[in-house]
Amino acid sequence: MLANFFGKSKPVNFIVLFALFLIYFSFSLFSKELSLNLFKELLGFIVVFSIFNFILAKNQLTFDNSFAFLFFVTLIGFFPDVIIINSTFYACLTVLLFLRKVYSLKSQKNILHKLFDGGLWLGVSFLIEPYTALFAVLLYISIYLHQQYTYQTLLTPLIGFGSVVFLFFTYCFWYDKLNDFYLLFDWSIHYDFNLYLSTKYLFQNTFITSLVITAIVLKSPKALAILNTFRKNWILTIIHLIISLLIILLMSNKASSELLFVFFPVAVILANGLELYQHKWIANVLLLLFLAISIITNFI
Repeated sequence: MLANFFGKSKPVNFIVLFALFLIYFSFSLFSKELSLNLFKELLGFIVVFSIFNFILAKNQLTFDNSFAFLFFVTLIGFFPDVIIINSTFYACLTVLLFLRKVYSLKSQKNILHKLFDGGLWLGVSFLIEPYTALFAVLLYISIYLHQQYTYQTLLTPLIGFGSVVFLFFTYCFWYDKLNDFYLLFDWSIHYDFNLYLSTKYLFQNTFITSLVITAIVLKSPKALAILNTFRKNWILTIIHLIISLLIILLMSNKASSELLFVFFPVAVILANGLELYQHKWIANVLLLLFLAISIITNFI
């Protein structure tokens, strides 16, 4: 049923998934006023979906199916508060553009160009949300896995990143706003996790965490047993998840919109876990359960 339908990447799948997002989006309208911001939110998430799907299609992070895209959309149903255009959204958007370069390093084409662009996009996201600078670790691990360390591959991302930061420093210096620049390096740790442990999100977090851990445990032995590109991408995805979680935990003013950072790795991991089930009925039950909870959540 659902497993068979989304088991292949077909244009009709994306139409169905976009319609599913519109359902989640319509649920959010009950708590918002009608304004141009709604159009911005809709357009913004269309862009996010396009970049996410492009990264999946070009870099073979899953097999030829739509499971990852399905999980990405349904995660929005689990956490409808992420449907908002704010600084965190723009940080996530620029991080996606950065990830496009990170995962594309498996190809030998235009390596230095990709590394410079990756550093550039990371610099932009750093200006929006300083903690995203931690994703630099992911970039250098990708270099190690897919390429090799040379002075060029090590320095090129720093040049891209430094260019953005230097331009911002110049702007702040010229307009006497150096305090804004110094705030980028004022990293204080915030241990307030009450939002994620509240009754509003506790069940969703527990349910998804259980599935993610199960998928990692089941998939990792098979993924790591063979020396191929997927093995490297699997390692990158798990590290991506860890860094994303760390960034969320470090961020101040937690409002649930920051959960968008983990949607990418969680969706990819869940999709790869679902592919393991030989019996389609198990996959169908999991997908139905996932969809049902994502819809019910909006009415609790």
